[in-house]
Amino acid sequence: MNVWRSYLFVPAKKQSMIGKAVKSDADSIIVDLEDAVAHSEKDTVRESLEEALNEFAGGKPIYVRINDTSTSYWKKDLYTAVESGVDGIIIPKSESKEEVAQVCDEAKNIFEKTASNENEMDLKVIPLLETAKGIEFAYEIANSHTFVSNLALGSIDLSLDIGCELTASGNELLYARSRIVIASRAAGIGKPIDTVYIDLNNPEGLSNEAMMAKRVGFGGKLIIHPKQIEDVHQVFTPKEEELHEAKQIVEEFEKAERQGLASISVNNKLVDYPVYKKAKEMLDLVRKS
Repeated sequence: MNVWRSYLFVPAKKQSMIGKAVKSDADSIIVDLEDAVAHSEKDTVRESLEEALNEFAGGKPIYVRINDTSTSYWKKDLYTAVESGVDGIIIPKSESKEEVAQVCDEAKNIFEKTASNENEMDLKVIPLLETAKGIEFAYEIANSHTFVSNLALGSIDLSLDIGCELTASGNELLYARSRIVIASRAAGIGKPIDTVYIDLNNPEGLSNEAMMAKRVGFGGKLIIHPKQIEDVHQVFTPKEEELHEAKQIVEEFEKAERQGLASISVNNKLVDYPVYKKAKEMLDLVRKS
């Protein structure tokens, strides 16, 4: 699967919360070593994180958000995460292909030192774009290393960096979202992951923002509380009628193609190769999930 529907953040310092997150309905979790941990606790929390990762590995995809590459923490964060067998790494404040490639190459070195064979070298790296530089160089970052699986948007830090006001409409982020979608597609990686929604008491606002992100081309969303899981999943899960129509399109178009046709009508809608490929992609994604 190129992208999960939900990525639930959980503080690295609270092992009980990690356990609850693993047992939740979230598709994947992100154990946070960055914003959720005070500078004075970085080293001690990292040690306890290793125990938690070893205990909960295999329950569901686990990512670790390391500290950014401008700090002295990130290499130790990365070593702990990779050696403990996490599924992926989130790189905060990603701004250049060099920074992301540095993290990926370091992860590869850790694999070579600790893994028994190259088949175990499987890591998904997700650069988090949350500055003007990150958005500007989105394609270069997406194309920087084979470990990069998806890009993610961080709107709060981005709004601070560019001085915009976050609104319910989301119009102020349309360019950033679109740029990330285009960069991801051009680089041939999975669909990008949308930013967190911080108002826990506004499920309608969460659903609206998730729907807008989906329409632009995002495949999932970062979330900060289990209560947001259901609303996000409802948006990013294809509806039964959508799946039925997609199946019908694929079956009828493939039948027509064998007869030498490349354009047909299904339910009074024109179906050609782009429409067929989109329907097939939806079905393939569901099968892999």
